[in-house]
Amino acid sequence: MEEAKRIQILDPLVAQRIAAGEVIDRPASIVRELIDNSIDAHSSSITVELTDGGIEKIIVVDDGIGIREEDLPLCAQSHATSKVSSLEDLQHLATMGFRGEALYSIAAGATLSISSTSSGSLGSTVVVDNGKIEEIKPGGPAKGTVITVKQLFAHIPARRMFLKQPSSEARMCKVAMIEKAAAFPHISFSMFHNGKETLHLPPATSKQRILDILKNDRSIVPSEMIEMRLQGKSFSLYAVASRESTYRTDRSQIKIYVNNRIVDEYSMVQAITYGYDPFLPGGGFPYCYLFIQDDPKLVDFNIHPAKREVKLRNKAEIHHEVVLMVKENLQSYHQSSFASPFDLPRQSPQLFSDIRPDAKVSERPSPDWFEKAKELFQKEEAEPVSIQREVDTFRFRYIGQLFKVFLIVEKEESLYLIDQHAAHERILYDSMKIIEGSQPLMIPYEFEVERSIDHFLSDHSIWYEQFGIRLERTGDLQWAITAMIPHYKSMENEVVQAIQNYEGNNIDDLQKTLFSTAACKKAIKAGDPIDPSSAEELIKKVFELEYPVCPHGRNFVVEITREDLYSAVGRLV
Repeated sequence: MEEAKRIQILDPLVAQRIAAGEVIDRPASIVRELIDNSIDAHSSSITVELTDGGIEKIIVVDDGIGIREEDLPLCAQSHATSKVSSLEDLQHLATMGFRGEALYSIAAGATLSISSTSSGSLGSTVVVDNGKIEEIKPGGPAKGTVITVKQLFAHIPARRMFLKQPSSEARMCKVAMIEKAAAFPHISFSMFHNGKETLHLPPATSKQRILDILKNDRSIVPSEMIEMRLQGKSFSLYAVASRESTYRTDRSQIKIYVNNRIVDEYSMVQAITYGYDPFLPGGGFPYCYLFIQDDPKLVDFNIHPAKREVKLRNKAEIHHEVVLMVKENLQSYHQSSFASPFDLPRQSPQLFSDIRPDAKVSERPSPDWFEKAKELFQKEEAEPVSIQREVDTFRFRYIGQLFKVFLIVEKEESLYLIDQHAAHERILYDSMKIIEGSQPLMIPYEFEVERSIDHFLSDHSIWYEQFGIRLERTGDLQWAITAMIPHYKSMENEVVQAIQNYEGNNIDDLQKTLFSTAACKKAIKAGDPIDPSSAEELIKKVFELEYPVCPHGRNFVVEITREDLYSAVGRLV
C-alpha cells in the first residue's frame, strides 16, 4: 500500500515562481505591469523596447519621479509597495498598481535590472537574477527609471515552451501598451521591436488618442466618431464612439475602463449594445471606448492579479445611465444631422436626382421634423377630417410612388419621401418580436454545419426555440428544422444561412440576426408596385415609429419643406 507523502515547506524560490505565474505568464504581462509603475511615477513619456518579442529582453524607460536608492533592494521583494499601507487604503485606490507583486514576480523568472534616479540623487542600479538580489551600484539615468528584463523563463523551460513566436509576443505587448495608453492621453507612449518603431502615440486630447489608436482601421472616419459624456451621482461617464453609420460585426472594439483600468465587464458591453440597438443592424456593433470614473469606495479591483476583473457596487445604476447616454447622444446626432436634401443641390434644377434607395443615414433629413410631425398628429386625433387619401387620425395625402422606390406623401407644409423597402422592413422587424404560432413542418428542413456551429447548436439550440424555430440534431454535423413560425415561411434557406453563420454568445444578437434576415427577405422591394391602400397603411405605421431607422441602421424618411422647394426654383414663399 502506498504511503502518504510527507508535508514539507517549499523552497522559497520554488514558491516564488509558483506565485509569480499568477501575475507574469508572458512578455505582455511584464509590459503591462511595468507601464502601470511608470504611470504611477507621474511619467510624461514611456518607451518600451523589445528584443525577440520581449522573450530575450524588455526595456521600459520613463521620466517619472524615480526610486530612492535605499528603496531599490525592496522593489523585488514580495508585497513591497509604496501605494498601500493599510486595509483602508484599498478603499481609496488612485494608482494603477497596489499589490506589490509585479517586480517580485518578474524577478522570479528572469534577470531584472532596476536603474533609477530620484530628485536630488545621482542614481543607482540593482540587479536581481532569478530571485537573488545583488549589491546596489552607483549610476542611473538622467531622470526617471529604466527597467531591463532579460532571458524570461530561461530557468523555467516548462513555462518558456508555452510562449508563442516572437512576432506574436510582440503584438501582444503592443496591445498591452495600447490598452494602457487609451486612458492616459497626456502621456507619450512609444514601442520598438528589434530596433524598429512599432508604435508612437504622442500626447493628445482624449478623443484624438482614441483616433490615433484606430488610425489604421480603414472603417474609421474621424468625423464619424463622437464624444459622449454623463455625470452621475457618484460616477462620471465619458466615451469616444462611432456614429450609427460606422459599425463592426463583432464586439472587439467595445472597450470598458473603470478608473483608468481596462476591465472585462460584460454588463457594460451589454449596456452599450442596448444603447445602439435602435440604430444598428442585426449583428452590428459599434466602436466604443467607455471610461467610467467611479467613487473608489464603490470599486474593488482586488480580485485577480491582472486587475482585469472588477466589482462595482453601483453597477446597476451605471448600466442604466450608459444605455441612456448612448441613446440620447445618438438620437441627438440623428436629429441634428437631418437636413433637407436641398441643402446640397440648391443650384440644381434636378431636384430628385441625388435621392437613392441606398442613401446612407448621414445624407441628412432635416432637424426635428419627426417630433414636430408627431405633435401635429397628436393634436389632430381629436379632429378627424376627410380629405383625399387621408388615413384615420393621421392627416396626410398619399401622392404615389417615385421610381418605384419612394412613397411620396404630402403633409401640411412638407413633402415626405419614404423608402418603401426600408420602411416595410422595419415594420416587419418590430412585428416579429411577438413570437407565437410555431408550426411543425411536414418534412423537416435538413442542413449541414461546420464543427464549431455543431458545438454551438448542441449547447444553444434552445435559443432558437425562443424565436419560433425548433432544431434537432440528426447526425454528425447534420441538423434539421422541425418547426417554425409563419414569419419564416418560404425563406428556409435564409434561416439556415443565418444559423450556419452564427456562433456568438448573446441571445439578443441572435434575435437581431434572425429578425433582420427575415424582415429583409419578406419586405416589399425597390421596384415593386404597391397599391394605395397598402401604401397608406405603411405610411401610417411609419409615423408611429419613434425613430424612422431600418434594422440595418439607415434612415428611410426624407423631408422637403415648402420653403425648400420654393427656394430651389427661385420662388418667393
